[in-house]
Parts: sequence; structure tokens; C-alpha cells
Amino acid sequence: MRRLVMERQRWSILPNFPYPLTPADNTLSERTPLTRRIRMTGLTGVDRRPLVDLLAMIFGVGAWVAINGMWVELPLLVLHLPEGWNLPSYLSVIIQVANIGPIAYSILRSLRPGLRPAKVVYGLLALGSVASLLLALLWDKTSWIHGVEHSTALLSLVFLLAFVDCTSSVLFLPYMAVWREIYLSSYLVGEGLSGLLPALMALIQGVGGNAKCENVTILNETSGFNYTHLEPVTLNPRFSVTGFFFFLMAMMVASSAAFTLLEHLPGIKSERAGTPSPNNSVEALETSHSNTQLMSNYGGVKTMTGNMSPSVYWLMLAGQAWACSLTNGVLPSIQSFSCGAYGNVPFHLAVTLSALANPVAALMTLMLPRCKRWLLTLMGAVGSLLAAYILATAALSPHPPLMGTTAGEALVVLSWVLFTGLMTYVRVEIANQMREEGQNALFWCGAVTQVGSAVGAVVMFVLVNVYYLFTPYTPC
Repeated sequence: MRRLVMERQRWSILPNFPYPLTPADNTLSERTPLTRRIRMTGLTGVDRRPLVDLLAMIFGVGAWVAINGMWVELPLLVLHLPEGWNLPSYLSVIIQVANIGPIAYSILRSLRPGLRPAKVVYGLLALGSVASLLLALLWDKTSWIHGVEHSTALLSLVFLLAFVDCTSSVLFLPYMAVWREIYLSSYLVGEGLSGLLPALMALIQGVGGNAKCENVTILNETSGFNYTHLEPVTLNPRFSVTGFFFFLMAMMVASSAAFTLLEHLPGIKSERAGTPSPNNSVEALETSHSNTQLMSNYGGVKTMTGNMSPSVYWLMLAGQAWACSLTNGVLPSIQSFSCGAYGNVPFHLAVTLSALANPVAALMTLMLPRCKRWLLTLMGAVGSLLAAYILATAALSPHPPLMGTTAGEALVVLSWVLFTGLMTYVRVEIANQMREEGQNALFWCGAVTQVGSAVGAVVMFVLVNVYYLFTPYTPC
């Protein structure tokens, strides 16, 4: 017993020991559940339930899995849908329009300040699960609008899924404030997996190789003669687009099940930090949702100094707007034009490996110390040069640089992966540094993020679908 008391006194000086020690605790037997849980904490001094970690992680996967999955499936979708290579520009605009979801939730919260986030989360996850199922069943259904064929089913369902995912950004994280702060990191890991898992599944799926040209004989019913011409014939992937969308649906259903268990399992209610009001949820989120706070489990918390000069402050906001316009609006809209002429396989690799680079770069901001601003500027400049090369490959389509060579294929894939990794790191690091300037700075950082993304998507939609400045590649 004396050894147990001494060990607990030693642990009590650690900064993150979750519960205060009282003299009454010294009478506990070594066989009590609390004693066993203390021993499970090891040297970290953090008492946690692995089941809550697992459920929070699975819940986090549902945040962006549907839209991330849609992007990595583009190399196959553009081959089957009437929008063809213009499809990414449609998706970019639809996702930006879906930001009415967070606005609607903000209005709802102002009208009903006592509303618990959990009630809205149920509806949001149900909508996402149903929309994912309908997407798997109806993604290839088209209709004619003003004499033009459109993928009305897919585009409508993408809007619903983007509505769910965009709203999750302002809803899921405040909900996690109901739980002890240590579980926020598990949720954030799950949110990272929402991009990683679809990318890995797309890599397994493949695209079946590059398109090949074959002679196809067609009967001309008017003249009665047969004529032969070349048509592109694509090889089959390991499983279909429908199968991939069913995988996305399974991820949404799993996220819904995990959230339901978090709400109703009686054995984990002790892990809650309380049931805060919506205002307190946001305050708890602001306290917990920072990378420095997550990393402070093994060190002191970095204080918010607010020491940026006005010129640096506005430069950071401009850099965030620029990076977001490129990563969320401009380049995704023309990715098919940039990669398509090099073949289906390079297109597939550029999309999936870029999707993998995104969470890896975000994770690195957790592991590395704060980036110096001159280095952040340099990384942004290199990312912009890569963006210029990517734009050049799209603008020069159907004959981009080094087309038909292994070097050209490798260069375009590498450019996309490096661009995504660098710009993701820049965006997250700017947000981290603005977070240290206070709530007002973080608000404006979020505002310029949305404005930059929307402007980039709309401008490229007009250039692609109104002025037709980009030309698709046809192999035959």
C-alpha cells in the first residue's frame, strides 16, 4: 500500500494527470478498478479508455470521407460521365456552394441557443448515409437540360454530401468538447483518415491501365455501308465505381454507428467532461483545438503572445487566401486537363498520392516545431511555382510538356504530390500561428480560407465551362 501511495504522489505532479488526488484515495486497495486504470496510464500520466479513442476515431472518419472519396475517383468518373474532363470544375463549385450548411447551422444556433449539437449530428450523419447509398445506386444516371446531357443524379448527391461534410467542420468538433480533451486527438486522427482511407482504396482499385485505341465497325443505316474508326477502350479496374461508392457508404454508416455508441453506451459516460451549452462547447473547442495544446501532453503549453506586426498579420491572411484558392479552387478544377494527356495511370497516381500527402503534411505540423515565417514564405513560393507548372500542363493540353515520356509522367505526378504537401503544410501552419494571435485572428483566417476557395472555384468554372480555355485530350 505504501508503494502505491508513493507512486500516486509521483504521478500527481505530472501536468496532465486527469483527476485530483485526495487523502481518501490513499485508502484504495491495489485491486480496485481505479488502481488498475492508474497502472494502465504508464508514464504518460493520461488515463483514457481505448474504446472511446476508437469510437471517436471512427466518428471522425465521417467528417470528409465522401468528398475526399469523390476526388480520388475522378480518373474513372471522367471516363463515364457526360461532363468528361469538365467534371472537376463542377465539383469545385458545388462544394463551395455547400458552405451554406455551416451558415444555416450558425443561424439555427442563434435562434435556438440551447440546442445540443448531438441532435443535429444525428440528422447530418443520417443524411450523409442515405446520400452515399443513393450515390452508389444512381451515380451514372443522366438527364438532358436545355439540350445538354448532365450527370444530374451525381451532381445533386455531391451537393448533399458536401453539405454534410462542410457542416461537420463546425459541428463535429464542438461536439467533441463534451468529452475529455484527450479524446480530441483521436477524433482528429479519424478526420485525417477520412482522406487517407479513400486514397488507399482507390490505389487498390486502380484504373485498369491507360486507354487504348481499337478499330470499331459501325453500320451506317442510311447508306447501308459499314465504316471503321478508332475508339478509346479503357481496361477494367479491379472493382467498379459502384463498389467504391458502396465503400464510402460503409464508412458513413460506421461513423454513424460510432456516434450512436458514444451517445448511448453507459460504460463510457464517465469519460465525458460534462454536457456544456453550445457557447461553452465552442469555448472548450477553442481551448482544445490547437496543435500546441495537443502536443503539450509532454511539455508546457505555448502561450498566445499576439506579437505579429500588422504587416505580417495581413501577409499571413493573404498567404492563406492564396494557398486556399490554389488548393481548393483553381487546381482541382483543372486536374483532369493537367494529368489526363499523360494517361489514366499518371492521372490516377497524381490524384491518390496527393490525397495521401494531405494528411501526412497536416500531421507533420503536429510533430515539428513552429515554422519560421521566412521558411513558410519560401515554402509558399515553391508551392506557387509548382502550381504554375501544373497550370501550364493544363493550358497546353492536349499536348503538355514531355507528353508520352516516362519523365513527363513522373514529373506531373511529383508536381501534384509536392504541391499538395507543401501548400497543406503552409495552410495548417498559418492557421496555427494565427491561432496564437487570438480568436479574432482565427476568425479572419477562416474567412479568407472560404473566400479564397470560393473565388478560385468560380473563376476556374467560368474559364473551363464558359470560355473553354482548356482542351481535353482524346487518345484516338
